[in-house]
Amino acid sequence: MKTFLKKYILQIGLLTLILCFAKNNLYAQQKKDSVRTKLELKILKALENKDTLEIINSKLDLVQHFSGIGLYSHSYDEIWTLLAMVESPKYTIQKTEILYRLITLYMVLEHYEKAEESYQKAKKLALDQITDKQTQIELLAKLYTKGAWIQLEAHKNYSKAEQLALKSITYSKQLENYKIAVHYGQLHLSQVYLNMGDLAKAKAYLFKVNDAYPLPLQPIHGLLYERLGLYYKMQQKQDSAIYYYELSIAAIDTYNIHADKKLQTLKNLSKIYSQKGNYSKAYQKLTEAFALSDQLFNSNKSQNKELFEIKNKYEIQLQKHKNELQKQRLSSLEREQLFWRFKIVLIITVLSSFFGFVFYHFKRKNKIKIVQQQLELQKKEEILELKNKELLTSATQLLERDSLQTEIKKQLDKLSVKGDNIAIVKELKSSLKINTNTKWKEFESHFTSVNDGFYTSLKSKFPLLTPTDLKMCAFIKLGFSSKDMSQIMGLSVEGINTSRSRLRKKMQLPRKTILTEFLQAIQ
Repeated sequence: MKTFLKKYILQIGLLTLILCFAKNNLYAQQKKDSVRTKLELKILKALENKDTLEIINSKLDLVQHFSGIGLYSHSYDEIWTLLAMVESPKYTIQKTEILYRLITLYMVLEHYEKAEESYQKAKKLALDQITDKQTQIELLAKLYTKGAWIQLEAHKNYSKAEQLALKSITYSKQLENYKIAVHYGQLHLSQVYLNMGDLAKAKAYLFKVNDAYPLPLQPIHGLLYERLGLYYKMQQKQDSAIYYYELSIAAIDTYNIHADKKLQTLKNLSKIYSQKGNYSKAYQKLTEAFALSDQLFNSNKSQNKELFEIKNKYEIQLQKHKNELQKQRLSSLEREQLFWRFKIVLIITVLSSFFGFVFYHFKRKNKIKIVQQQLELQKKEEILELKNKELLTSATQLLERDSLQTEIKKQLDKLSVKGDNIAIVKELKSSLKINTNTKWKEFESHFTSVNDGFYTSLKSKFPLLTPTDLKMCAFIKLGFSSKDMSQIMGLSVEGINTSRSRLRKKMQLPRKTILTEFLQAIQ
């Protein structure tokens, strides 16, 4: 008796719902046309205003509308016109949204490889190019549900699908208005568990969402009740399954969403009615499913005739309005044309004169500055050259003095001295030697102070050079001959030439490079 009463109540409730839905069918169809028309007119207005962002966003809304009512070919066409408009990096968010919708189309049409490709592109864009954190999280939360769908349908990888669905829920919880996103994520997760046959886990999530959204119908009920219908179908509770499946169809029709889910729901209802022995209902639902399948996947149907007629009328109306405005403005524009031409010429002349003066002033100032810098550099070079000439003269004098002292020593050595003169001559020879060494140290110190950057540059470029190598480089820079250097450094001329060859090897200089010129170029 209780079972019969329960079935009777369910049938009465279902009949009431069906009557209500039948009453609202005409309204729903009118609403579809109204939404589509408004979006088309919005796009036309955006085109007139050359507002690219508004065009993209309106077309995205139109894609969503077409997908919701099952016009997949129209959605597909709109998406490919959109992709050409979002190549600029400033439309990265919109491009990700377009790819997100393209994934849905590919999945519905069972083009799984293309769905996977679009998913990977969208995820890469969201991770690499979207800088706003909240926007990135929102897009990733949505994309991971698509990833879960792909794993579920294309690869039958339930573990990966579960992982991605849970990831979507985690991301959704970071959003400011997170509840609706979390609930949709939970619905996707429940689908994974239903496919896995884990009815306990599916039930936990389904009833959690169901408690959050009591009747009257809301958009989320399209998916929620479809999932609940499947849950009760798997539980062999046919009356409950019928109840929720019918509610799902009502929500889908009311809000023009999830047309693909309606097709599967009709097929499931047909099976359940057939199992119950209600072949009339089973036939009715199957007939509706076939009709809907033909509508969804037959791309040759021309279902937008009225819309394009309205669009054409609107374009004609816009053109008439433009013509009237043009006539009204023409006379006033002609009167003002001469005045504006004169004004523009005057402004251009004044601006040209001003910018010409500014350009000339800065050019002259810059030229003076460059000349001053060149003069200062030339002056520094002349001073350095003068000081190096002084050093060369000083070194030459030292060489001559050294040669003279050497000659004096030789002559003193030839002298035959006796008595007290021996000590005097010895002291004289010793003083000559000391004075010479001191003079060369003074010369080296003077050279370093004049060419302070020379040694630093050499050490920086060629860190393997020894102190003797550095001294030889200084003498070569000043133009000393091998003979002069042999006298200064106490080496033979052959030894100096050998040292020069080793120096070239350490510096890795090619044969054509002249060592003297190379060193003189270093400051």
